[in-house]
Amino acid sequence: MPTVTVKMPPALHSRLEAEAARRRTTKSAILREAFSERQGTAPSGSFYERAKHLIGAASGPGDLSTNPKYLAGYGHSRRP
Repeated sequence: MPTVTVKMPPALHSRLEAEAARRRTTKSAILREAFSERQGTAPSGSFYERAKHLIGAASGPGDLSTNPKYLAGYGHSRRP
């Protein structure tokens, strides 16, 4: 089995050690279990597919890049 090194804050490491002692198992076993439980919980599909229901939900001007009025001062500092 490959070995993986993980760096974590001391507080999190203490929690991991305490959980391992409580369960009478290894820290590695707890981490493997945690990763296995998280497997498949990442969102599927593209960002567009997950957010397409939001398209057109807000009101406001159309594509700002096509109107020169909205580009006035673009790239310039707002400082006097």
